Amino acid sequence: MKLFSLRNIALVFLPFILFACNDSTAIKKAPPAPHVVIETIKESNIRPQIGFIGRTEATEDVSIRAQVEGVLLKRHFTGGDDVEKGDLLFEIDSAPYQTTVNQQEASLKHAQSAFKIATNRWQRGKKLSKTGAMSEMDIDELTASMNQTEADVAIKQAALDTALLDLSYTKIVAPISGRVSRSAVSTGDLITANNLELATLVQLDPIWVNFQISEKALSKTRQAFNDGARIETDDITVTIALTDTVNYEHIGEIDFVDNRVDQSTGTLAIRAKFINPETMLLPGQYTSLSLALPDEKQVMLISQASVQEEQQGRFVLVVNKENKIEKRMVTLGGRYDVRWEVLKGLEIGEKIVVEGLQKVRVGIVVDTSEQTETPFTSKSEK
Repeated sequence: MKLFSLRNIALVFLPFILFACNDSTAIKKAPPAPHVVIETIKESNIRPQIGFIGRTEATEDVSIRAQVEGVLLKRHFTGGDDVEKGDLLFEIDSAPYQTTVNQQEASLKHAQSAFKIATNRWQRGKKLSKTGAMSEMDIDELTASMNQTEADVAIKQAALDTALLDLSYTKIVAPISGRVSRSAVSTGDLITANNLELATLVQLDPIWVNFQISEKALSKTRQAFNDGARIETDDITVTIALTDTVNYEHIGEIDFVDNRVDQSTGTLAIRAKFINPETMLLPGQYTSLSLALPDEKQVMLISQASVQEEQQGRFVLVVNKENKIEKRMVTLGGRYDVRWEVLKGLEIGEKIVVEGLQKVRVGIVVDTSEQTETPFTSKSEK
């Protein structure tokens, strides 16, 4: 049997070794580029806005108190009810007050009768005095008696009016339309006049939003709006953000600007009014409030979702012409709905990542698709 040398053995198995190596290389294919959604930077027409923190306040806030004393017979509402002006809220026992009314009516009738008799006597006396049958002194006495009984009628009438007023106070009605609070008293409680607050009633539509602007911010606001020109409140649009992505649907108007800066706080008090038919806003809420003027300007807006933040500041991920990821620090201005104004760091036509940020890192190549829907904004896009 012929023996093979080591060289011959190597030549025999070499093709098989090369085939195995080529097959292993073919299996290890490069992974596909990660896919991200991008937004192309463009200019937008927006109205300049300045943001504030405001607090809602009821346009009417009434403390319901009893004006007469008595036992509470009935409560005609449930806490949290919406009531109309004139609706009956509380009913106090009226029996003692009705008795007083009856007494005063009787006293008034007695006084009216006395006045009628005194008037008749005076009239007869005047006739008799013309014939000399009655002296001037007697006529003076008759006149005085008539005047006295007339005054007594007035006194009795006033007493009856007071009794009737007290009787009316036993029925406590809503002075305004609004939402009533929980009752502080229960049926059977003894109510003291003008002492205990029985409930509160607030008017929710319309509703106020109060906010303050500092002297420094006031100067910046004037500069931002028309380069320091006088701000007419009728030209200002006021909006409220209910959440980061949802705005209150109704537009407000400024209805009060204080006439001086508060020396203790260095702020100027301003108030806006909003209609509130769905009662979405309740008194005491803190809200994000924005003021906007009608004059538009062109700015770059980017999606809020594209912005990231680190210790050095805010940045976005840019997709360059080679489809590679670059990190770009940006300076942002105001926020408009769910978009930020870019003051520095980006240029028109550049592409930034808005979805898939967690998949990528600086320097890698990515597969991209353009954002199909622009985030909601109330401003017109160019």
